[in-house]
Amino acid sequence: KNLDTLEPRFGKLVCLIHPETINELLQLEKTAGPKRSKIASLSLKIINDQLKKGDFKYLDNNELDKLELPQQFNSAVDSILLNISVEKKLPLATIDKNLIKRALKKGVDVITLKSNRIIFVNSKVRSNLNYS
Repeated sequence: KNLDTLEPRFGKLVCLIHPETINELLQLEKTAGPKRSKIASLSLKIINDQLKKGDFKYLDNNELDKLELPQQFNSAVDSILLNISVEKKLPLATIDKNLIKRALKKGVDVITLKSNRIIFVNSKVRSNLNYS
């Protein structure tokens, strides 16, 4: 819902997907409890549908090759996505509360869900730095 409210601000949105995000969702689909497993399964379906429509795309291999993986794998994907958002000055889309906090502290704007609506959270750090 309300994704179209972000387009005037950013133009046509194309969400970048890290391949490890898919691996993480596949793992959750297999090993998580019934509720989280269903959410992971639905997420994978949505990603697949959006990839076909061109609204999502995988991160380019050249981009992935430039990135260094953090030592702790459990936070590797989150750190990579956060670093890409910082480097490219792009908002980060996530529902992970810890990742949202980390992003906002680093000055990254966040797109997330609240009450089944997409919301944009403007980083006060970025606002204070006067990024354009």
